[in-house]
Amino acid sequence: MYKRVGIRFSCLWLWLSVAALGQTAAHRAGAASVSDRHALGAAPCAWSEPVRKPDQTLDVSRTMELLKRDSFRCHAMPITTAPPYTWAEFQALVAAADAVGIDEWPVLIPPTEGSSAPYKHNFVAWVEELAMLSLRYPHLRGANIDDLDQGENGKLFSRDYICRIFKAKQAINPKLLFVPTIYSLDRAFADRMSGCVDGVWLWWSKLDTVTGLASSLQQAKTAAAGRFPVYGGVYAHWTSWHKQGPPAAPIFEQTLQQTCELADGAIIWKISLEPPDPLLQIARSLTREGTSSVGGRCGDARAKAAEKSQ
Repeated sequence: MYKRVGIRFSCLWLWLSVAALGQTAAHRAGAASVSDRHALGAAPCAWSEPVRKPDQTLDVSRTMELLKRDSFRCHAMPITTAPPYTWAEFQALVAAADAVGIDEWPVLIPPTEGSSAPYKHNFVAWVEELAMLSLRYPHLRGANIDDLDQGENGKLFSRDYICRIFKAKQAINPKLLFVPTIYSLDRAFADRMSGCVDGVWLWWSKLDTVTGLASSLQQAKTAAAGRFPVYGGVYAHWTSWHKQGPPAAPIFEQTLQQTCELADGAIIWKISLEPPDPLLQIARSLTREGTSSVGGRCGDARAKAAEKSQ
């Protein structure tokens, strides 16, 4: 009798211990999921103008110096075929960024925009190489493919190919995030990407107005339906469709602030790291050391909502 009770008690204790470990693992998995939903950090991420040496190559040490001075903890750089954006320069940048705790995001160039050397449009090979590099440098936070939904790119990036890219990096380092660029998000497109992306960069392409931004982000949130985070992209430079110059400072400030309030985080395209650019001063105000009401809290509303849903 006592032996049987002892055996039953031991089995019960073992079952409770395994259950507790399972709950702890689930909690950790949930925490990681919430963390990934805030992957650009609590301040805007800087896709900056290149800081060059006299020979036009990338000045890595000066770039790090300016990012730290301006309180940016996240930085993006395209990889192309020539300085200051070569693969070798990016690898040097990642090593320097990792040493000071700044997250780096490479931007890979799609067919409509050119290519990234050396793997060009073999994006499976690209994410495999980046995943291997991220094992050495954990602050290589994620990889972006630009303009996934634009023009002829849509033919290449079928659901099957998007999922192949995702699975290739998952097999090497699931902590490296795959977050492509898009310009609109409806339910059909969200379904096409669901389960095969770690988020999207959704760019607001209207440099002269903030009208419609809130509804655009809300529609994207509804389409994503909690399956992946939506980060907002904000322009700080003239573009091919807005050649008259960068957005006016008040428009830039409103756009960036709304993006921080409504998206999972914000990234700024071609922000200058050199003063006295007024847009740089606005961007700095949204960092942890800044004076904005949402300074250091980009994506907080979405992050808190994700935590509650766990």
